[in-house]
Amino acid sequence: MNKIEKRNNQILIAIVIAIMPIMNLFAQNGNNSNGPHNGTIKKVKSYHIETLIKDSKVYFFILDEKLKPLSNTEITGTASLIFADGKSKKVELANVGIDTFIVNEISAHTYTDIQVSFKINGKSISTIFSKERKLERFSKEITKHYHEQSTEHSYK
Repeated sequence: MNKIEKRNNQILIAIVIAIMPIMNLFAQNGNNSNGPHNGTIKKVKSYHIETLIKDSKVYFFILDEKLKPLSNTEITGTASLIFADGKSKKVELANVGIDTFIVNEISAHTYTDIQVSFKINGKSISTIFSKERKLERFSKEITKHYHEQSTEHSYK
């Protein structure tokens, strides 16, 4: 292998390493993508579900494959909210406007995880949205133990 080929291989390897994180984002199946309402999207079957927290309220939108909002007139939904203290609450989603669903719960925006289910044309779809949580600061030795044992981390 001559110097030019060696140099070209090094450049190619550097490019592959640089784009790997981008490829990983695309591999997440639309999760955490910005949707038409600047919310977080998850693909579920042939639909996309977008969620958005605005003014301490949690909103949902059902989108088609082209990310166009569907009318909420013949769609029903429920949400199971899970809070940091371990408590949970199941609520019916309310329709707002022509394409929006809202959680009518005062503390809904403080959830850590929320499972939403929708019934569309007699079929059900559901997914879970989790808020980003920061790891608590542990000493290096404790963190190493958690990773080696494959146990859950404590989140804030």
